[in-house]
Amino acid sequence: MILVKLGGSVICGGGLDNVVNDVESGTILIHGGGCMVNNIMERMGVKPVILKHPNGYTSRYTDEEALKAYIMTMMLINKLIVSKLNARGIRAIGLSGIDLGLVTAKRKEKVMIIDERGRTRVIDGGFSGRVTGINVNVMNLMLSNSDAVVVSPIAISQEGLMLNVDGDQIAENMALSMKVKELVILTNVDGVLVNGKPVDRVTKANAQEILQHTTGGMRRKLETALKLTELGVRTIIANGLRDKPIRSALNGLGTVVE
Repeated sequence: MILVKLGGSVICGGGLDNVVNDVESGTILIHGGGCMVNNIMERMGVKPVILKHPNGYTSRYTDEEALKAYIMTMMLINKLIVSKLNARGIRAIGLSGIDLGLVTAKRKEKVMIIDERGRTRVIDGGFSGRVTGINVNVMNLMLSNSDAVVVSPIAISQEGLMLNVDGDQIAENMALSMKVKELVILTNVDGVLVNGKPVDRVTKANAQEILQHTTGGMRRKLETALKLTELGVRTIIANGLRDKPIRSALNGLGTVVE
């Protein structure tokens, strides 16, 4: 079983075909696509609202209109990937986390932000959530009847709400629930960069030093990888824009976190 998290930066950067052409039987592919969501929202006349958080991260605020654009875009990406895989002869099925309760999440009732005046305040969480579980029985059923499963980062709450969730969170929970040994995270750079150069390996010994040089989405990816390392999962953060990106990553081309 191969678990791959495909970042939106690869999809919007023209690397989708490289990834699709490298998918083998037994792959779980979790995709993002935030850059495409922003484009669709603007076409719908909905201005994306980007929140700044005290921890240095940013996120898209998901109100009801943004949620509609998010779901439409993510399912478009999902079916695009599935169609390309099937054209290659890879029997693929595409699901959102909503289908058969595949990914459950708890709605974020409140989120802390830094407003335009630089003040810290708390606002309603909208339709964003934190992943709480993966339905392993559903995943096993899908894998036993297909070559590849493609998952969109949309989850369902206990109350039946559709929620925007982080794809890296799904990857983390999927890795643990499905007991995979390796996770490949594909982005648009050659791994974790320090002073513009990729780091070959991150271990417990050098993790804190390297974290000081990372920000934003890459820091979040590295923190996820370090957490998984403690639980026995090896993570490779690699460039999805190169030829044969999955195979290259599994061969150690990128930043190996172990």
